[in-house]
Amino acid sequence: MTDCTPTSTALFRTQDSSEDDASLEDFNRNKIIINNDVVVSPDILQTFSSDAEESSDDAWSDSDVTPSLSTDASHTTTAGQMRRGSKESRLLPYKDLTDRQSACLEFAMEHRIFLKAIMGLWNERDKIATEYGMNDPNVLKFGPLKKASHLLSGVWKVKYVEIRRGMFSYFEDAVSSGDKESGALLQKNIPLDSNETSCRAVKIHRNGLNMVPGAIFELKVGNTGRLWLCRSRAERQAWIQAINDAMVNSTGRPSTQGTWNAHGKAGSVNSRSPFRDDLRLYLKIKGTLKGAKTKTEYVNALGMVLGREPLNIPVRWIMQQVDNSTGGWTARNNPNNALTGAFVEKGMSDDIDQLWRDLKRDTIRINEQLFRGDLGHGPEKMIGALTRDIVGVSRSASQYRYAIPEAKAVAYARDILLSINRTRSGGDSYFCIDTLSSHSELVVLVPSSREAEPLSISVELDEAEDFGEYANEKTGWLRTRNRIQMNWRKRFFVLSEGTLSFYRHATPRPHDMRGQTVVIDAAISVDKAKDRPGYYVVSILPKDGIKERYLYFNNVDKLISWTYTLECVAKLWSNRFHFGRKIPPPNTTLGTDIAPTSADREMVEQAMKMHLTAVGLSPDEIQDKVDHVAARSFSKVRILVRATSEYNVCTTDPQGDDGDTWATLTATFVQRFRITGGKIVRGEEIVQVGVSQCPNAERQLTTTNSGREEVLVSPSLPRLKLGLRRRSC
Repeated sequence: MTDCTPTSTALFRTQDSSEDDASLEDFNRNKIIINNDVVVSPDILQTFSSDAEESSDDAWSDSDVTPSLSTDASHTTTAGQMRRGSKESRLLPYKDLTDRQSACLEFAMEHRIFLKAIMGLWNERDKIATEYGMNDPNVLKFGPLKKASHLLSGVWKVKYVEIRRGMFSYFEDAVSSGDKESGALLQKNIPLDSNETSCRAVKIHRNGLNMVPGAIFELKVGNTGRLWLCRSRAERQAWIQAINDAMVNSTGRPSTQGTWNAHGKAGSVNSRSPFRDDLRLYLKIKGTLKGAKTKTEYVNALGMVLGREPLNIPVRWIMQQVDNSTGGWTARNNPNNALTGAFVEKGMSDDIDQLWRDLKRDTIRINEQLFRGDLGHGPEKMIGALTRDIVGVSRSASQYRYAIPEAKAVAYARDILLSINRTRSGGDSYFCIDTLSSHSELVVLVPSSREAEPLSISVELDEAEDFGEYANEKTGWLRTRNRIQMNWRKRFFVLSEGTLSFYRHATPRPHDMRGQTVVIDAAISVDKAKDRPGYYVVSILPKDGIKERYLYFNNVDKLISWTYTLECVAKLWSNRFHFGRKIPPPNTTLGTDIAPTSADREMVEQAMKMHLTAVGLSPDEIQDKVDHVAARSFSKVRILVRATSEYNVCTTDPQGDDGDTWATLTATFVQRFRITGGKIVRGEEIVQVGVSQCPNAERQLTTTNSGREEVLVSPSLPRLKLGLRRRSC
């Protein structure tokens, strides 16, 4: 194809991984880049899409031609004129186009084919996600765990575990007797398919299994379960979260199911749920509405939500309620069920086709910029704009070493748009409202006839001070000894979840573990080696004061790197938070539950200065090295999606007047995403339930002596007693 860029750049070009952080200007020059994957530049999707309302998806007229980026003076277009949606970018007559502009037109006519091709490639990959997981170079989490023996009760064996997208792999700690010469390790794989695999925290009461301290979780495939032992509940939660983040389902997208009973079983609320207050009120209102005999009682019950913040209801908790009412068989499991439309998980190809139809009839606001799907090539514009924003935001901060590659950004945009499309989010919102308000003898639930609010997607840089996130995992060869040993021994160290494990061998995977040291809350000190000048010793004294471990360094850079990481884990890791299965309420900043503050950062920096001064190194002279170690490897992009729906609660005996509508309820589907380190982490799917209009309840609002408003609820309304059972693992 003829080149259509002013710099005579080839249509396709290649670049290695070291060029992932190329400037955004290169990305914006409308090129298709192959960066170990195939990618369509979002500018192509955006700039060459016509805004003409008359344009169809399959035909192009003379008025559908976008001006090229030709250097010809007669057709030069300024940067301002080329803004998305600019009316100044109206199209030239076809006969006036230069050869280069004609090539651009040809390219513009084909860009939709490239986009479809990329989506198809990602879909094909997702179909074999579990098989591909074994060869995926991107390891989401690694470290040692203990596995319960299926032959001997109470026996736990050390395994080295790696989690990839769609795959949980574990390796023996010793070379097989028949493979000692080859050094091969026995490897076993567990596919992480949410249709077959589940992961949950357990508390075993059988004799022998709980004799060792720690926390246990079960990874179950079908009817076969395996028990894994962690050192603490916090470590167990981190592994469960990593497994759930790596889970794929029939659509190939990351699973958000997690631990099903995290918020409570059907009809109950887990006291540990972050949404427990809202869920208890939801159940109370639901029970009151079910028991209502008249319109007054029904409307007064809805008044409990009127004038307060919306209730935050997790989607998976609602699914438990629907499961309970349908015998544990929702539309997610049975597409032919009467509940079709809620919690449906279709094949990826079906989802993409439905996504295209939804986008064409919807309006989306991406970072305050509005896109209409019914205008010229609306779906392509939406995908292109979201992809470009993800890449642009990830490259907007210079303190990160690596940005998000364009090819992966396309896949992330696809997953995000699939999660917010009206078919999926609207179905979840409807059943959340319907489960609350249904009363077949009094009311019916009807979607509002008012025009729906645009779907909202915000993309921004996540600059939360998340030290533990990037300082927790580290590996490398070091010399070490304990307080009793006299000689230094070379071992391969693996830092994971606050525990420093060391092995005799590193390949093909770390094995033959020689010991472990808990770094969390440990005292770290640095001193000069007494036996050799120019060498340094780092001491790790655990919180319990026993089993002190010494590390030996002869390189300042390596000393700084390991000392900084150990200090972060020792001082900050005990206060870390986990993003994903639990998200904070919408009025709080994502990931700031107990995130490290600037005071924590200063504490680590002061400790580093003290260590460097103790060994005769000037902190000012090596500040650049410390800053380099402190810099995060991957940029983090935070995404918030919102889809609002409105429903009218109408009487079953309509009279044809305004009194037929008793109340108007709003349901806002909310989900957060975080993209970092080659993975997308999904937050909890939440539906925010509120009452926007309830005329009869509004008339009963009164002002108390204290001046605040409250809803007068009839004393005849039944009280719902919640049977809450406390369980701990």
